[in-house]
Amino acid sequence: MSHSRRRLVAGLSLLVLFGVALVLRPERVFPIVRDVLASPWFPVVLVALYLARPFLGWPITILSVLVGFRYGFWVGLPLALFGAVATSLIPYTAARYLDFEGRWLSRLRGGSRRYFQAVGDLRGVVAARLVPTPAEAISGAAGVARVPVWAFVLGTAVGELPWTVAAVLLGSSLDRFVLGAAEVDWRLAVAIAVAGLALLAGPAWKLWQEWRRPATE
Repeated sequence: MSHSRRRLVAGLSLLVLFGVALVLRPERVFPIVRDVLASPWFPVVLVALYLARPFLGWPITILSVLVGFRYGFWVGLPLALFGAVATSLIPYTAARYLDFEGRWLSRLRGGSRRYFQAVGDLRGVVAARLVPTPAEAISGAAGVARVPVWAFVLGTAVGELPWTVAAVLLGSSLDRFVLGAAEVDWRLAVAIAVAGLALLAGPAWKLWQEWRRPATE
């Protein structure tokens, strides 16, 4: 397949995904999901939602709240954390192994590699997950930067843990699953984000010192 044809196919695929995401918004899907919460088919529906989530652009937190509501905190926490890691592996794998071309994507690849080289693979993933950044952006950046799978999986699990704990706890406390209630308290979100930024303080200080050194010598 020629380069121009590959770009055309990629562009059309993105348009189709965008259209599907507009149709399958959480506001339209979750009222249907609520009807099958007590069904024996719910685990199958849940797996399908985790697999589809990266393509629809839904936040992981929504599914974590749903898991907490259905299974409670102690059973729901490991399930939701496993789901968070598994659903993040989809865009990571696509970005890592597919051959993307283009000037913009080359810049994205270069910027991602510089970030992980400066911060470290594991620390970089953990910090990015703690800061409320779109999940697919983190996964894609780690993939194009060739972050090792073990560092990505472990970093995602550690970085998503506080968000997952908060979301599952929230879901387990609901009497009725309502999409509008599936939001982590903003004060807790700020505290988690500050922890992520604190992880970057050391590498940022080191880079700043290296940047100043030539000017002072």
